[in-house]
Amino acid sequence: MKLLDDLNLFRLVVENGSYTAASRKSTVPVATMTRRIQALEDSLNIRLLNRHARKLSLTEAGEKFYNECGPLLQKIVNSAESITEECMGAAGQLKIASPANFIKYGLQPLLNDFMQQYPQIDVLLETSNEPETLDPTDWDVIFRAGRLRDSTLIARKLGTLADILVASPEYLKHNPMPKHANDLHQHALLKGKPLLRWSLKNSLNEVVTISDKARFEVNEIDLVKKACLSGLGITLIPDILVRNYIKNGELIHILPDWSSNIRDKYLIYNHREYQPEKLKIFIDFVSKYSLPN
Repeated sequence: MKLLDDLNLFRLVVENGSYTAASRKSTVPVATMTRRIQALEDSLNIRLLNRHARKLSLTEAGEKFYNECGPLLQKIVNSAESITEECMGAAGQLKIASPANFIKYGLQPLLNDFMQQYPQIDVLLETSNEPETLDPTDWDVIFRAGRLRDSTLIARKLGTLADILVASPEYLKHNPMPKHANDLHQHALLKGKPLLRWSLKNSLNEVVTISDKARFEVNEIDLVKKACLSGLGITLIPDILVRNYIKNGELIHILPDWSSNIRDKYLIYNHREYQPEKLKIFIDFVSKYSLPN
């Protein structure tokens, strides 16, 4: 890198006609510039400049060197400035990975509002239900829930998730409301993978395991939700998937003191230093956004 810097100083001296003019252009002191170009000549074992009392002139080798290297050096400088300007500006593409359920039930409004507020920032989004398999170096940010395995990553906590018990008003019209988790053994249960064996815990640290045969079992959690909405039974489901249904009365949160698999949700990224401006803006936007808990 020092060689490139010295070559660029040589280019500046040639294009500005003197050390003094080049120094004003680059803010590098004249003495430092003189010393570094002398060191460049020593390393190349050729004289690049003829030094006269009143002016500088190129040697034959220096002229050839400048003609060959000058355009390349200018292109490098222009490219570096362009990349730096892009990274420091609120523009470019932001690569985001997230569990699919996060997007369906919470993050989509956030992303929509972000893109409306920052029209120069594009979003590349990939949804994955196995975000722990993603390589963080491939993404600007990753949304993730649960225990974090990589301590080298920076994680910002966004709230908590839990699996909760719900039933429809129609089901409860024809079946008694459970008073304790053990009462679930007497009910029709709807189970979706991976929530097939329920380990429920309450605020008194009681633990009840429900491994009863399900009336309906499926490998798609969204189908369990639909069966529950149809009044077919009680299910254990991530709270993020049913908040709106509970709010509008289509589902009832039963045994609210009992839950399972309480876990934190995070925004994960790689480095605090040298972050592109677009990433800083997004992290700040997420931290101030009112995400559902």
